[in-house]
Amino acid sequence: GMNGELYRFYAGTNEMLNPIVWQGNTYQPFGANATGFSLSGKGPSNRPQLTLANFNGFVTGIANRFDQCLGAIVRRRQVYVQHLDAVNFKDGNTQADPTQEVPSFFIIEQLSVLKRDVAVFVLALPTETDNAFISSRTIGIHCGWLYRSAECGYTGPPVADEKDQPTKNPKKDKCSCLISGCKLRNNTRNYGGFVSVNKLS
Repeated sequence: GMNGELYRFYAGTNEMLNPIVWQGNTYQPFGANATGFSLSGKGPSNRPQLTLANFNGFVTGIANRFDQCLGAIVRRRQVYVQHLDAVNFKDGNTQADPTQEVPSFFIIEQLSVLKRDVAVFVLALPTETDNAFISSRTIGIHCGWLYRSAECGYTGPPVADEKDQPTKNPKKDKCSCLISGCKLRNNTRNYGGFVSVNKLS
């Protein structure tokens, strides 16, 4: 990432006992195990776990340097052996195909275990981690736009006050923030409320 480093690893080697190469990138042999992945469209997702060997305090150093790796990106790539780059095989590979992968994307949510020999990270989908925001608007009959703002779009003369009473006085020029206020200004196309929300039950 912008504030960290990129590590590519795989828990094994190719048939020549060299690091796996996928899409031209080298994945170093490393003690790793990932569990708990599942596909479901119902309810919150599960929390997979990524277990890494902590050789010579390698993971400890990274965790100390980067705030326990919280928020770090984890990309999981599932690939059939027969589609790996030709360099992984003694006799090459005519079936090598860099498009044949199933990628998935996770965020490190927690460092649950950090011991001398092992570290365990809890993963989550990006939309389910803390501090993940989805833009939203409050549903109500009142317009949420600031009067005469770019969203409101009204630039005409004073028409009414905040109670929809007619006025030409600029000092009393306010909007009721209701659809009625927009109608007085011929500006209903920019109304920022939800007209029928009070009819919902």
